[in-house]
Amino acid sequence: MPHFALRWGKAAYLHPGKWWGTGNRCGHDPQKGEFDRLNRPTTQRELPKAQQKLLELVQRYYESPAMLPTLSNLNGRKNLDGNPRSNRSEARAAESLVLSAIVQFLDFASLRVGTPKPDGTFKPRSCGELAKVAGLLDPKCDPSYPQPSERFWRAWRRLKIAGAFTVHQIAEKRPDGSTRARPAIKHINQDFLVALGIGYGKLKEMRDWASRSIKRAKKRFAEQFPGEGDAKKARANLVTGKIAGGGNRSYMPKERRGPRDTPDVNPEKQRQREYSLMVNRWTAEVAQNNPNASPREIRDLVNKKYPPYQVWRDQQNE
Repeated sequence: MPHFALRWGKAAYLHPGKWWGTGNRCGHDPQKGEFDRLNRPTTQRELPKAQQKLLELVQRYYESPAMLPTLSNLNGRKNLDGNPRSNRSEARAAESLVLSAIVQFLDFASLRVGTPKPDGTFKPRSCGELAKVAGLLDPKCDPSYPQPSERFWRAWRRLKIAGAFTVHQIAEKRPDGSTRARPAIKHINQDFLVALGIGYGKLKEMRDWASRSIKRAKKRFAEQFPGEGDAKKARANLVTGKIAGGGNRSYMPKERRGPRDTPDVNPEKQRQREYSLMVNRWTAEVAQNNPNASPREIRDLVNKKYPPYQVWRDQQNE
């Protein structure tokens, strides 16, 4: 550490000490990544093997960014040798953390981010909960009301543009006419998961196993609480207006759902996202047909059909 006083323009530089010499002086070490930030929740049982494998593959992405070309080469630029330029390790570290949190809370049966309950309901996980697991909380937020940091939101948007998931916004309408936002439904693109290297067959096995587990849990719940099923059906009838004796008025507040997928506010980014979905689908297919290929070899095969975004866009505009 220098012995002289550091300046940033005319003002004193406030961050010369602990993280001096570490990239952006934030503690990031490109050789190690930042997986020590993860705060994985404790579970009663060990995570399924396929889920553990996915978490390992997410960590591999940090070391081998060519595994996910739509994410690692989001800017579409090339190096001097002509190969796609990878994103910065700090950005890749944040993406890996957010993706790890998503996989941690992934319901494989529906590929939604959340927890299915035995009574048939589903609890979507908020971005605050994901940020807490990822270790990317806003340092100024109240711990009882977790709020994501700006770094989380940047990584979140990059993942969305790369075609990792869709977001389905939900708002609850209250009896007084006001609305209350609910955690949005995040649906993961299975091609994005397969592109990581898990394989369609293994993913289907995991999804079938998860579906059977949910069905068994629902059956046990129905046997233990037989009246709950009738009450749930009655509440659904009230919402839809199927009232005994006729009538079609709903007496229950409804969930107002927005578009199936929330597009990016930037039309150019939305176009890039649509491109990413096509590339993810093709990457997953190439990886499936070439199981022994390395991430770089798969990327080269994909680039033959889908060059980097800027090149592809210019070709489409010709």
